[in-house]
Amino acid sequence: MSQVGWVINVNRCIGCRSCFVACKSENNTPSRTDWRFVVEREKGTYPTPKREFVSVACNHCDEPACLKSCPVGAIQKRTSDGIVLIDQDVCVGCRYCVFACPYGATRVDTDNGKVSKCTMCVHRIDASLSPACSTACLTGAIEFVADFIGDTVTAPDGFNDPSLTRPNIDFVLPE
Repeated sequence: MSQVGWVINVNRCIGCRSCFVACKSENNTPSRTDWRFVVEREKGTYPTPKREFVSVACNHCDEPACLKSCPVGAIQKRTSDGIVLIDQDVCVGCRYCVFACPYGATRVDTDNGKVSKCTMCVHRIDASLSPACSTACLTGAIEFVADFIGDTVTAPDGFNDPSLTRPNIDFVLPE
């Protein structure tokens, strides 16, 4: 099975949030239902503190905790590319997947009370295009990888243990 994934270059991210805006625009997500968001934090100590930005979304894991926790089978992992999707016609809004995801990727849809998450712009991928977030990234900090190979090798501080779900994401971190 082929697997899509992300490489996030933390060195390049400037916190502009163009990925966030592109995602909302492309997918028409409801207010307060953000599939991609930018974590902003300070690193280092005085007199040389630094700001760090990390763009995050669903990692389309090899072993998705959201899928395993769904009692009605609304979450599926496509065999063709490994994209994890939630069928809105089947979802009952129980939120088990929200509690199960160690990365905070699943979100309660404020319009219908059901759960939604990043689809990796599956409609764009099916048309041989890259996801909107990676296309809109001004600095190239978000790289869509059509044939992701391997496990998460590096991760920023605070990223949950990759062995939990085997997320399809890797990070380029500051040295």
